[in-house]
Amino acid sequence: MKTGFPVALALLGIAQSAGAQTAEPVKCLSVVQAEALVTYLLPKAVDASRVACSASLPATSALMIANSERLAKYRAASEGAWPKAKSAVSVLAGERLPPGIDDALLRPIADAMFTQLIGQEIKQKDCALIGKIYGDLEPMPSTNLASLAVTIVQASAKEDKKRDIPICKTPA
Repeated sequence: MKTGFPVALALLGIAQSAGAQTAEPVKCLSVVQAEALVTYLLPKAVDASRVACSASLPATSALMIANSERLAKYRAASEGAWPKAKSAVSVLAGERLPPGIDDALLRPIADAMFTQLIGQEIKQKDCALIGKIYGDLEPMPSTNLASLAVTIVQASAKEDKKRDIPICKTPA
């Protein structure tokens, strides 16, 4: 697995998808946009993880509990994050996204794409780790989890010159 948990997989998936579809460089996301995207994608990442790991995790695993209070909080935060997440999607999609595209069209397309990308990244061998991390992070609000995911991605990029996830460098 490229990162320790599914939220970072979502960022990785969209960055790789956006980069793979065009030879032109993808503009970078601000930290605010990246965190909003992670917050927006969090419930989709949980749902995709639940589907991918349903055969390998027990029903009592925190990840496998459908409609939990935590997931409800993640979904509420996701709704509030959409405007900034939409700007992140626009940056990643670049000119392939029609200007002024209506949310009623963009959101279902983005949701389906992200859910598929996340689901493709999750391997059965990673499910126990994903379940453990999800359980360990239970008391963390989605905004903190998004900040942690983006920080991990940024720290990983410092070690490797290749920037799979286009998050703008912030001044030190």
